Amino acid sequence: MGGSLAEQQVAALTLYGLGHNNPLLLKSTTAVTGEFKKIQALTNTVFTTLTSNITCDSSTTAAVASDFGTLAAGHSIYGKFTAVTLTSGIAILY
Repeated sequence: MGGSLAEQQVAALTLYGLGHNNPLLLKSTTAVTGEFKKIQALTNTVFTTLTSNITCDSSTTAAVASDFGTLAAGHSIYGKFTAVTLTSGIAILY
């Protein structure tokens, strides 16, 4: 891959965002683990478990599933997600 380091990083992130990292369609309440950077809701989606690097209110307290409420259809959240379980909805994990 040619170009500067910044151009290479942008290209890699673009491919990642377009699903070139084997995205997972989650339609059930089965727990899923892995490393995901983006969660996109296809329908209104509620989480039972959502383990991430996201913290609450500028603190060191990790956000939990209930902190996210309902992720509206068509919306996405970004972070480093390592465990996901749905209460309801359909989402794609990238």
